[in-house]
Amino acid sequence: MTAEPDALTTDFAAEFPANEAEWRKAAEAALKGRPLEPILRRTLVDGTPVEAIAPRTPARPIVGRAPGKPWIAMTRIDLAEPSEANAQALEDLNNGASGLSFVFARPGDGSGVAADTLDRFDRALDGVLLDLVPLHLDAAPIEGRIAAAMAAALVERRGLDPDAVNILFGIDLLRDLALMGALPVSWLEIRSRFARLVSSLGERGFTSPVTMIDSRVTHDAGGGETQELAGALASATDHVRALLDNGLELDQAAGTIAFAVSVDAEQFTTIAKIRALRLLWAGWRREAGLDQGAVHIHAETSRRMMTIRDAHTNMVRTTIAAFAAGVGGADSLTVLPHTHALGRSDGNARRLARNVQSIVLEESNAHRVADPAAGAGAIEKLTDSLADRAWTLFQEIEREGGLFASLRAGAWQRRIAETREARAQNVARRKSPIVGVSEFPQRGETLPALGLGPLPQTSPAAAPQDAHPTHDVIVFEGMVAALESGASIATLRANLRPDPSAPVLALDLDRLAAPFEALRAENEARTAKGGPVFLALIGPIAKHSARAGFVRNLLTAGGLRFLDGPVAAEPEAIAAAFEESGARLAILCGSDEGYAEQAAAVVSGLKTRGSKVWLAGRPGELTEALIEAGVTRFVTAGDDALATLKEAAKAAAGGA
Repeated sequence: MTAEPDALTTDFAAEFPANEAEWRKAAEAALKGRPLEPILRRTLVDGTPVEAIAPRTPARPIVGRAPGKPWIAMTRIDLAEPSEANAQALEDLNNGASGLSFVFARPGDGSGVAADTLDRFDRALDGVLLDLVPLHLDAAPIEGRIAAAMAAALVERRGLDPDAVNILFGIDLLRDLALMGALPVSWLEIRSRFARLVSSLGERGFTSPVTMIDSRVTHDAGGGETQELAGALASATDHVRALLDNGLELDQAAGTIAFAVSVDAEQFTTIAKIRALRLLWAGWRREAGLDQGAVHIHAETSRRMMTIRDAHTNMVRTTIAAFAAGVGGADSLTVLPHTHALGRSDGNARRLARNVQSIVLEESNAHRVADPAAGAGAIEKLTDSLADRAWTLFQEIEREGGLFASLRAGAWQRRIAETREARAQNVARRKSPIVGVSEFPQRGETLPALGLGPLPQTSPAAAPQDAHPTHDVIVFEGMVAALESGASIATLRANLRPDPSAPVLALDLDRLAAPFEALRAENEARTAKGGPVFLALIGPIAKHSARAGFVRNLLTAGGLRFLDGPVAAEPEAIAAAFEESGARLAILCGSDEGYAEQAAAVVSGLKTRGSKVWLAGRPGELTEALIEAGVTRFVTAGDDALATLKEAAKAAAGGA
């Protein structure tokens, strides 16, 4: 059946304003007096301006994935027991995943696969066709060379052509320094080892990127988008210099670089960030005298944005982030399960994370258009702004001697700390609300039981040569040979003769929701120590509901119990209900008109019953009189909610 052209047209667009002036007029009317400009224009925490609308620009596609090619839908493999990790990997690959992000167990950490020998690594990847399935190695800090040696040994054991496998080896020396606060040996020596690693993998025939400049650390430490981009560019520069200083050619050194980025629910900012990273690397290569070249960008949904409370809202966050990563042009993507912040994820959470990518790929077809954001004025403008600001910051880092020198001097950490503090203030004041945590929290919520039991206890397999390898494990080829002979990661670690060097202030990684969640957990654990917060409701429901709802949400976010007083009652009845409740703190909730009529009398009655009295809102001209009557705090939007909740907890427990 063929439709006539006219049958495919609609008059849908006729319902919308035809030009910007008319649209603004309609938008202002819809806002009913609220200003439009703050909605259309804002500033990222690092100072980057963002405009919601901008004129359309000529399409300027930024070359990323081949047009129409889907990104690699990776899945995180982190179950400790190799056989369980293998079952998970095969299930994911058979149900939508096209690549694996393999997490090696960290010393003292419950997550990651205990693939500490070549046999266990082989068992974890049994049945995985490495010449068809891309692999991302996520190793413990400072142990990237060991993970690379493990992968090289497995490829050799299976008789595969190294050129036919796609392994993102994930080496980032400066990420490791920023996380650990020191290097195992001198910077000069570790650069030399890194160069030998790159050369050895090249001689074996591997062509995949060895280095993955990991801006996820800057992101999780609280940095801004400009800092993520500039730090990535500066780190890539230091890695290339390390290779050049140890005999590699420029084009070979630059070709070892890939990038890893965090993607979050700031959809348009995420799209622009990935596009800006490609622009920046293309500009770097151009300045270095190289052609544009391709670069692999791996994306992972942000750990920083994940919540423990109301964890199902994480599915919304990760879906938005996954879509933005795909539209922005990521080459590979890992979606973290929605329970990731709880420490472990069951099969259902992993299935949902896997299906997020399947839905975005198969239902939205976002990958079928090369750079869908090209020509979108607002995103193009934000892309250019991020790239310009990041390049300027990159030049500042270079003037400081490069990222290594900046880390050693503490300058890089101070930059991130300043942005982190600004971000934390936005979260505390709920200027950056977190749904399910600081806004719209669930009252009486219980955390999900994952049903996984205790973490499995695994230990390295014993081997005859395990204690003292017969190979020189300082050299990468010796490390591969030792693993092939049965040595474990623990033994290699012990025989690398670490001599801590280049101490720096390590970056502190945390989630945005952590302060609210910690406060709520603390208050819920000690709820018996204090009575509820009493809500003195002034006037009928229609008059007090807005401010009462605001206060209820606030108190729930802090894990504080509350009790509603009688509705539309006289001051004496309200005071009597307070006395019966056993509370020590009362918060008045009503309209400005209701406050003018009853607040002073209600405050007086509550004070005679020994209450500490707060009031929700800004009562304007009544403020001075209410303070004189006994109100000691006004609870308003824009306050530091964390400080307010801490004071409320203290007052509810009878503190001063």
